[in-house]
Amino acid sequence: MSTDVRGAVEAPVPARSYRQVYNTRLAKKILAEFCHERFVRPTELSPGEYVVYSDGRETEYRFRAEVLSLDSWCIDAASLRRIRRGEELRIDSIDLVVDLSGSLGIPLEALPEYLEELTNTASISMNRPDTRRIPAADLAVADFQTIEKTMTEGHPCLVANAGRLGFSADDVERFAPEAGGRFALAWVAVLRANTDFAAMSGIDYAGLVRDELGADTLARFDRMLIGQGLDPASYYYMPVHPWQWAARIARIYAADIAEGRIVPLGEGPDRYQPQQSIRTLFNVSVPARHYVKTALSIVNMGFTRGMSADYMRTTPLINDWVRERLHGDRYLASIGFEMIYEVAAIGYRNTTLTAITQPGSEYRKLLSALWRESPVSRVAEHEQLTTMAALLHIDHDGIPLVKVFIQKSGIPAQEWLARYLRAYLHPIIYLLYRYEFKFSPHGENLILVLDGGVPVRAILKDIGEEICIFGAPDDVPEDCRRAVAEEADEIRNLGVLSDVFDDFLRHLALLLHESGLITDSDFWATVAHSVTEFQDRHPDLADRFEKWDLFAPTFPAIHLNRLQLSNNRRMVNLGDSYSTLVDTEHALVNPIARHRSTTVAASGEGVHAA
Repeated sequence: MSTDVRGAVEAPVPARSYRQVYNTRLAKKILAEFCHERFVRPTELSPGEYVVYSDGRETEYRFRAEVLSLDSWCIDAASLRRIRRGEELRIDSIDLVVDLSGSLGIPLEALPEYLEELTNTASISMNRPDTRRIPAADLAVADFQTIEKTMTEGHPCLVANAGRLGFSADDVERFAPEAGGRFALAWVAVLRANTDFAAMSGIDYAGLVRDELGADTLARFDRMLIGQGLDPASYYYMPVHPWQWAARIARIYAADIAEGRIVPLGEGPDRYQPQQSIRTLFNVSVPARHYVKTALSIVNMGFTRGMSADYMRTTPLINDWVRERLHGDRYLASIGFEMIYEVAAIGYRNTTLTAITQPGSEYRKLLSALWRESPVSRVAEHEQLTTMAALLHIDHDGIPLVKVFIQKSGIPAQEWLARYLRAYLHPIIYLLYRYEFKFSPHGENLILVLDGGVPVRAILKDIGEEICIFGAPDDVPEDCRRAVAEEADEIRNLGVLSDVFDDFLRHLALLLHESGLITDSDFWATVAHSVTEFQDRHPDLADRFEKWDLFAPTFPAIHLNRLQLSNNRRMVNLGDSYSTLVDTEHALVNPIARHRSTTVAASGEGVHAA
């Protein structure tokens, strides 16, 4: 390990200096992630002292760093210097990418749009009004949605993680999660003959819209259709994001509107707050009502964020099948782990565009929505909901929120970590090894339940669009088979090693290490102990633990920035094999491999599924 940079936290700064603080933070992340993905290979000048040269070698970036587990670069932000021909220049994250663009392999014609996405990402924190900056100490006792809107980091691996291409400055202020705005959804009536509606068992369309809209609004919508000589029984009512309506639907579907296949009905009664995933909206008027997720045709974090009718007609069916498989599982119940399911979905098909396009076309992803369960009713009064992304949040004065949670808990940091891993890591391993279900359990897709600052259980969301079902089980209905993935045994463990260890725990380990709370080596020793603890509790899965080895010496990296830079509008083909994403030339050393237990569980039957 190189020179120790632990404790190099930012000192409180005057408000006017926050812009440079966040600019330097982003530059630090750019260097760290591009070094991790081996776009950039720093030269070590002396132990712990590094330099990265610009493409023309006219500019150099000097910094102190430790290289932690998983090629994780712990860079001392205060040490970062930018020097050009002997003159020290101000650190600028945008200039940094320009200086390194050749090394990053960004085509010259693609560089301006990537810089636009990076600039939009930077503005979230740099341009945030001081009134929206909440100290970590206050955030640690805040409500669910206050925490949600205060996050500034975005995806921990992706550098340009909040591009929002398509939004104007006014749109960002109104619809971006960090603005914390609350707005009504537009509602339309869509002709049933052109629309797919699907729901989980026990959910029907009439009951859903009655519960979501209320009897008065439902009656108002019926009267609007009848007043135009239309039969309400021939239509579904459907929510639409206001931006999507104004920017896409009202123009592209103008003929459908003119001919009465789509009928605008005005706003619904409730107000919604955008979540970190931006197209998912939380009902702040009646929090127990469902989240609504809508098509939103902006480019953000490697994809155009539409939603297709093709997917909507199967998403609730996949959720239903997963729920049925997990029903009655005693182990998941014993640790309090839950999923919030996508209970219903709806998608409109324009007959002309559908006829001339293939599945996957953005023109099939313009007008769809789904309803997801709310977690609000699942917590006790003394418990607190938070996005798991909050564990990586650092406030404007450099205080990590996770540090405050640990202090609030009153238990040692390592014990706090162990409890967190039982709540989060254990069920993710269990789902993969018991059921062969792989999800995308990153920070935004997990909701933690805290009690006195301690994680006590986890709630997983984004089921239907993220699940990979391994093993090709025979009982998967034909309509759900898009979720079935054929993968070789040797990469099944990437559902934990890559998706959990590299994509999230690597960043948490770095934050805890540089904050002086838990050293990197102690962090991964705790993770190893937690994995062993889990495996000892489930000896009946021993054959799978052996086949999909979580203690494998190395595993192949998946480079998310490389994928985004190659195609910022569809960084991966969701229909391709998971194995096509891996970089077989970059093997990461597994940080828990050296802690492999030499003992085998001597007795006990474990806790089995019902």
